Amino acid sequence: MKKLWFCLGIIMVSFSCKSTINPDTLPKPLPERPVDDAGNLTQQESSEMENLKSEILAMAKSEKCTNPADWKTIGLGAKACGGPVSYIAYSNKIDEVKFLEKVNLYNQRAADYNKKYNLVSDCMLVMQPENIVCENEKPVFK
Repeated sequence: MKKLWFCLGIIMVSFSCKSTINPDTLPKPLPERPVDDAGNLTQQESSEMENLKSEILAMAKSEKCTNPADWKTIGLGAKACGGPVSYIAYSNKIDEVKFLEKVNLYNQRAADYNKKYNLVSDCMLVMQPENIVCENEKPVFK
């Protein structure tokens, strides 16, 4: 009987405590898109990132895969916890310097975006692919 009263006392105390957590200061999950000071979606930042990503993917896919030895991988994007969001394959026959500059710029902007808006991610480690094979003239990770 004493245990029952003790448990009821604990339950009553826990329900009577007021939460001191302010939801506005918590990190925002990825589906919630950040807004600017005027309350508008950061459309300019989003479109710049999408355009840069499209340029990167177009460059990466510009060569046909005929020899897996001609292909490399690189991380694309930045998770809030660190590490890339994904990996892409690219041919060493493209303008590699220009390509890597674009990837580095994209990754830096993604990291800055995460910090600026206090975003969170799943923190799962994305492993770099070990092998690339050519299937239907496209690079495939194995």
